[in-house]
Amino acid sequence: MNIMGNALDRRRDDGKPLSPERQRMNEALARLGREGMKETPQRDGRLIVALDLTGSREHGLRQARMATTAMFDAVKSLGAVAVKLVYYRGLDECRASGWYSDPDLLSQSMQRLSCENGQTQIARVLRFVALMEREPVSGVVFVGDHCEDDAGELREWAAVLGQRSIPVFVFHECADHDERSLDAKPLFKHLATASGGVYCEFKPDSGAVLREMLSSVAAFSAAGVEGVKQAALPHTPEARQLQKRLLLGPSLSDI
Repeated sequence: MNIMGNALDRRRDDGKPLSPERQRMNEALARLGREGMKETPQRDGRLIVALDLTGSREHGLRQARMATTAMFDAVKSLGAVAVKLVYYRGLDECRASGWYSDPDLLSQSMQRLSCENGQTQIARVLRFVALMEREPVSGVVFVGDHCEDDAGELREWAAVLGQRSIPVFVFHECADHDERSLDAKPLFKHLATASGGVYCEFKPDSGAVLREMLSSVAAFSAAGVEGVKQAALPHTPEARQLQKRLLLGPSLSDI
């Protein structure tokens, strides 16, 4: 079939042979068309998942374990994704893992984590990302409920990450009766917007929402907007809203 097509390209509509110039033009257009049909190269995503592991987050930790493992299965066909875990807990503990591209190793690492009472250290996490990560980072997912950090410091580091094109996707576990989580909402929204990310809210018992939202961000990290388009359509309304924002551009989030 290709041979017949090439032969037809060498004749005009009236059956006469094309000039050498027209033949070269047609051949060049044919090559351009074949190149345009090639798949877009996949890119490697580097996603930091930051967890609040203070005392109120025990149930959230169980959901995060399932969500991060499911994330790899959801995006494995779109491109490679490496995940680094960063967490804080207790009075002054804030740690970062290496980069994981194996879901089993990541799951094993998360099984060893536990929660301890203490105050939030969100600014410390953002400072770590801004100052210590030398290689490109696709984004930061922060999963937490409360915020006891200095608002001014958080705003400063959010602006720095925005300048470095490192969006923060805030997954806010917000209970209707929890005044502390409600008080944190405005600052969390600013943190997402200033960095070019997205603010998403979910309820404490919404494990499915967390899994789908994390998978959507991972798809975005692995292959950009095209990755989000190829990912499975989420079932939960919160995840569908996040997917829509990723398609439009994370920077279009509400303030």
